[in-house]
Amino acid sequence: MIYTNDEADKSIRQRNYYLTVYLVPIALVAIICGLVYWASSNNYLQKTDITYGYFMSLTPAFFLYAFNRRNWLKMPDGTFHYIKGIAPTPKLNFNEPALYEAEYYYSKTEKATSLLVGLGLIGLSIWLGLKGSKTILIPIMTNIGGLFMSYIGLKGLLDKSAKLKIAKNGLWTNKLGFVNWDDINFAEVEEDKSGRQPQLFLNIRLKGTKFEEANEPDERLLLSDLKDNGMIETVINGSITNYNNQKKQSSS
Repeated sequence: MIYTNDEADKSIRQRNYYLTVYLVPIALVAIICGLVYWASSNNYLQKTDITYGYFMSLTPAFFLYAFNRRNWLKMPDGTFHYIKGIAPTPKLNFNEPALYEAEYYYSKTEKATSLLVGLGLIGLSIWLGLKGSKTILIPIMTNIGGLFMSYIGLKGLLDKSAKLKIAKNGLWTNKLGFVNWDDINFAEVEEDKSGRQPQLFLNIRLKGTKFEEANEPDERLLLSDLKDNGMIETVINGSITNYNNQKKQSSS
């Protein structure tokens, strides 16, 4: 569906936001729990599987919530704008440099660790199956988790492209392309401690976008997976300082 993101479809957007972000994931939990209950009533599942099945119903619902939520942007007036497919950059920039001061790629250590953990989970699921355990869901879910982590790790190991580039006059990401420092409100490194392990993010806020109106970053780039991520903040701050000093010298 195509939205105008104005008063014409305000009520429709509000309804569809709550429908896709909240009601659909809740319905998914209800369906999975219903299937687990049906299977347990017919003695297809052991007690361990029943508890595990009810608990694990939250995982796909959470992923569905996160996937749908990223398509919506909450505005200061409380309304929601549908942002899927909307270009984040305010204008095209033709000043992309031929050479960058720094480029950052996936950490091979991080991705190799993910691959090894994934393979370990796959091996554990096979062992549980061959062991003749009466549980069904635990080996299946362990295998799915292992396959997912193995895919992420292997994909990262094979990916040779840069995820962040920093130049004298701006920065580049795959999502935003190249953006001049003049078109960036700020780019700051943030440590998020809300999860089990602290994660580093680069919050990039551009000028003249819907995200600026909502006071939200145009991109929140995960840095924890990148090699030498501890130097990124220093390189960005140094590049911005030098760029501003050069502008002052040129204007004086």
